[in-house]
Amino acid sequence: MQYFVRFLAIFTVAYSCLSLAPSCDAASPEPPEGYRAIFNGNDLSGWYGWNPHASVKLSGEKKEANLREQRAAFPENWSVENGELVNDGHGPYATTEQEFGNIDLLIEYKTVPGADSGVYLRGTPQVQIWDWNQAFNPKKPDRKPHQGSGGLFNNTPGTLGRDPIMRADKPFGQWNQLRIRQVGDRTWVWLNKRLVVEGAVMENYWDRSEPLPAKGPIMLQTHGGEIRWRNLFVREIGEQESQRILATFRPLPDPTQYDVAYGPHPKQVLHFWQAKSDKPTPVLFFIHGGGWSGGGRLSGLVNMLPTMLSEGISVVSVEYRFVAEATADGVSPPVKGPLSDAARALQFVRSKADEWNLDKQRIGASGGSAGACSSLWLTFHPEMADPDSEDAVARESTRLWCAAVTGAQTTLDPKQMKEWTPNSRYGGHAFGFHGDSANKLSAFDQFLAKRDTILPWIAEYSPYALVSSDDPPVYLSYSAPPALGQNQKDPTHTSNFGVKLKEHCEAAGVDCELVYPGAENVDHETTTDYLLWKLKS
Repeated sequence: MQYFVRFLAIFTVAYSCLSLAPSCDAASPEPPEGYRAIFNGNDLSGWYGWNPHASVKLSGEKKEANLREQRAAFPENWSVENGELVNDGHGPYATTEQEFGNIDLLIEYKTVPGADSGVYLRGTPQVQIWDWNQAFNPKKPDRKPHQGSGGLFNNTPGTLGRDPIMRADKPFGQWNQLRIRQVGDRTWVWLNKRLVVEGAVMENYWDRSEPLPAKGPIMLQTHGGEIRWRNLFVREIGEQESQRILATFRPLPDPTQYDVAYGPHPKQVLHFWQAKSDKPTPVLFFIHGGGWSGGGRLSGLVNMLPTMLSEGISVVSVEYRFVAEATADGVSPPVKGPLSDAARALQFVRSKADEWNLDKQRIGASGGSAGACSSLWLTFHPEMADPDSEDAVARESTRLWCAAVTGAQTTLDPKQMKEWTPNSRYGGHAFGFHGDSANKLSAFDQFLAKRDTILPWIAEYSPYALVSSDDPPVYLSYSAPPALGQNQKDPTHTSNFGVKLKEHCEAAGVDCELVYPGAENVDHETTTDYLLWKLKS
């Protein structure tokens, strides 16, 4: 009987540890090599409660009393469940007892609809966490939840880094991974392995005339909805590594005009950088890639932008509706959304020529992948200006001086793709095909099977189908040599696309320069080289 009582006691304690995880030791989180955990997965050790906004205007005994109250309230709103640090959406912020300077920080979080949170660095707001499903409110133009999480929301509006480069949030119910690097006052943010802030200066919210403090706590904000955190790891960056990072970083200038609207949709906006010049400047018209389903305006532009500006070429980078957003707007086929947006943006830029000191004629398009396809579509499409329109923007030309692109899909005809590259799989989503799992059909299988029903669309939206003798010259760059008729490691960006377009352009009398590893008679090594040559010639 005595043995049974001892067994029952042991079983009861074990069961309590399973059902009441916060009160018992959980498995300690395992940090990656070089990192250490700042949350132990079992209790609130090393953390306390502090909302600096509630105490910043207080002093003396009132401030001390407020800070004591916040510390006391901390466990009322924060708890530990199954190794996760959980906040109910209220109360003071979770604040590290330790202060940090230059760091690499890893955090995972999961939140709920309507929530709003963030990560404070050195006690300063913040790397923003949004419910990105919130609709954009034009009455609050500086709040852009639809652009996603990760931006430095408390920075000055209209500066790079305040908004994320792209939306990389996962759907609700899934864990998001944040990696934040802070070196000096510069911040890098990766959300779900996508770079969304690149070396932007984090402003000192508490006194913008002063630099960011050299050290301060990490703080997890509470803001109206449950949020869970786990796997909080930090690696402190030493002085030599910090110097190497800053020495190799090439910061970008803030746009001269930030998020200028060229249409009514929140995604119909562009950045504009004005080159210094006494006479009208040529223009790089950049369209980012991402399959018309993702990506952001600086993707692929970072290395080109400073060179273009230094050479007297102004730069435009266009955001546009993705396929899903065009579909929601009733656009058919969906690819018409991003392509027509690109055309409208080009006309809008031309309409600003006098105000922005631009040469209307010398506009060259560039981009990668889907942005490259969009650029080629503009290059080869007949003039879309409507001279009789009451809209002054619509009366502007859609023709280009040249295009220089990387990894372009040169056709949106599935039959051509299959003939050129047998394992092709791209393009179905552009025309509304999403696959049929019940019949084990991929989106491309459907695309190919239904090809004959959408031939007018292919004729309108496939760059290859639009080539004519009066088109401007193009430059095509790919990262691997061609192998026509053979499966490719990356069929979506194969240089097979380039070989066939070059043949087609030459037959039509259109100049086309094709570059890939091992290509012969290369005149221009990069898209930047080509654009400088064409736009300044």
